[in-house]
Amino acid sequence: MKKLLTVLVALLILVGCGGGAKEEQPAAEYKDTFNYVYTADLSTFDYIYNNKSTNGDIYNNGVEGLLTQDSYGVLAPGMAETWEANEDATEWTFTIREGAKWVTNNNEEYDDVKPEDFVTGLRHAAEFDSTTLWLVGDVIVGLNEYVNNADWSDEAWAKVGIEVDGNKVIYKMTGSTPYFPSMTTYSILFPVNQEFLESKGAGCKLGAPNAEDCTFGALEADGILYNSAFVISNYTSKSVIEYTKNASYWDAEHVYLNNIKLTYTAENDDPDYLYKMFKNGEVDATGARFANPEIKADVEANYGDNYYISDTGTTCYWVALNVNRSIYNCPTDPSKAVSQKTDAQKADAKTALLNINFRRAVMSAFSDHAYEAVSLGEDLADGPSRNTLVAPTFCRIDGAPYVDVLTEKLQAYEGYEDINLADGQDAYYSVEKAQAWLAKAKEELGDSVSWPIVLDTLCVETSETNTNRALAEKAAIEGALGAENIQVNIISCDVDTYYNCWYYVEQGTDTNADLLFFGGWGPDYEDPRTYLNIFLPDNGDMLQNLGLNVLSVTTPEIEQLKEDLGFAKYGEMCAEADAIVDDNDARFTKYAEAEAYFLQLALVRPMATSGASVQISRIVPYTACYGNYGWASYNNVPIFKGMKVYADKIQTAAEHAEAKAKWIAGE
Repeated sequence: MKKLLTVLVALLILVGCGGGAKEEQPAAEYKDTFNYVYTADLSTFDYIYNNKSTNGDIYNNGVEGLLTQDSYGVLAPGMAETWEANEDATEWTFTIREGAKWVTNNNEEYDDVKPEDFVTGLRHAAEFDSTTLWLVGDVIVGLNEYVNNADWSDEAWAKVGIEVDGNKVIYKMTGSTPYFPSMTTYSILFPVNQEFLESKGAGCKLGAPNAEDCTFGALEADGILYNSAFVISNYTSKSVIEYTKNASYWDAEHVYLNNIKLTYTAENDDPDYLYKMFKNGEVDATGARFANPEIKADVEANYGDNYYISDTGTTCYWVALNVNRSIYNCPTDPSKAVSQKTDAQKADAKTALLNINFRRAVMSAFSDHAYEAVSLGEDLADGPSRNTLVAPTFCRIDGAPYVDVLTEKLQAYEGYEDINLADGQDAYYSVEKAQAWLAKAKEELGDSVSWPIVLDTLCVETSETNTNRALAEKAAIEGALGAENIQVNIISCDVDTYYNCWYYVEQGTDTNADLLFFGGWGPDYEDPRTYLNIFLPDNGDMLQNLGLNVLSVTTPEIEQLKEDLGFAKYGEMCAEADAIVDDNDARFTKYAEAEAYFLQLALVRPMATSGASVQISRIVPYTACYGNYGWASYNNVPIFKGMKVYADKIQTAAEHAEAKAKWIAGE
């Protein structure tokens, strides 16, 4: 699972991986370094445990799984050279390549990558309760049982459906799982060297987990081993991250950069800092805020032939409503991000948010356009708009894009009859509908609440863009519904507090806001299930955005709340879809029905995707890696394998367009 957040920097959208759409040029035209930025410190180096893009963005260049994706997003060999399934796809066998190496952060060879390393990785995930364990827990035989029984013995582990046979690692599925190879591109299935793991403390030992005595994945460059294109040679908190090419990497001939430097910029209060850094030669790629007339004019004057609009991605960002808020300050520091609401206002907000028509009113009053115009400007503000959880063309149903069937299913619900879910326009924003739904909510709520309902949201006080986006949505929501009915209260805080109030919380009951902007999800594997299981009632990883906990830490009250909100039905609909393994058209149609049902509950409202922004870059177009899912689809920091960087020129818009056309054509 990939929990996503973008707050402070324009996304760098790069596709290609190897330059398939770009003719080769003399090596002298390229440099071997790349400079960019990062905007959030890591919370762990343990890639097996991780579920956050701010972590994965950083070490996705250092660790490689069984399979990767080629320059067109097609599954390709990684640590496995070949893979095959039995007849009904209930067993998958991967043949591990010979000679692949583990190296330290100092580029010293440590050991060969072996089939046993994948067993170690999965067992470590189970015993340390990985935040992404649910992704494969019900797919691999016996894995959930091993975790739930907490019997860490070798005898108990032997019942889990993973085994080694010579140079092969074999996975046994709980049912037909034709999409399992695509799941191997995500870190929960990545390898770990057992000797290195257990050298990091007695608590790291397989069969005897103790997180308090295990430093594997500690926030140091030497907290893990590396087997991919780069090693992290330096990690200094709130300062710099540096990479060095892994000379022992099996595909080193397609790694064209030797050194990469990322500079920490999260606390920069200038929204145009990245563009200015680019002009000063400090970074090799940038976005540009056309919302700022001075920046727009400067770009057009100095880079008129060079800027282009980046491609959109498969990520979905959303607005979420916390229907079970129980905390009104920062969970890690109660003195920060303190809500100013009275006890009565807290109770009224909670009551109102449990009303479906109130939620629909708020979601219809939210304006994608106003939010994006803050950074993109009025002319480009609609470009990133996304109205679905599953990317519109992620899969096809009877030859038609998924979005066509989803639209039909959502139109069957009252109030959504005329909705258009296509990208590039706001399907949900409607003052008229917002007011109509508010009127229904007020009638249904009666005297149980006092108006106005006050909703808290968060913003980073040092980020002009983040602050202005919050102000834009306050204006949109209060303007559509009337400040006498709803008031949006903006809680400004430092960047660490912002993250700790919702992004880094482990449980939904620690989420300190009513209204959350720009949570998100990118797909982990090639099936709609990857987008929709995140809100399953028992173990949906993104329940925390809604103030809800997973089953392992829940209460009877929370479980009843889920039932009342409609999660049980949603879970049943997803289960029906997942049970169809012999007909993708029928499977995907069922998932479209489940998504439509969930969208009309108005707990989460899709708002945007990555890309569709002005970009200027020294990167040779379509040489950085591409992927629709898995780690290759991370956006904030790309996978650098295959990337080429011009030594003394900037790519032109015409060059970018030509390369894109060739890439789309598969040339």
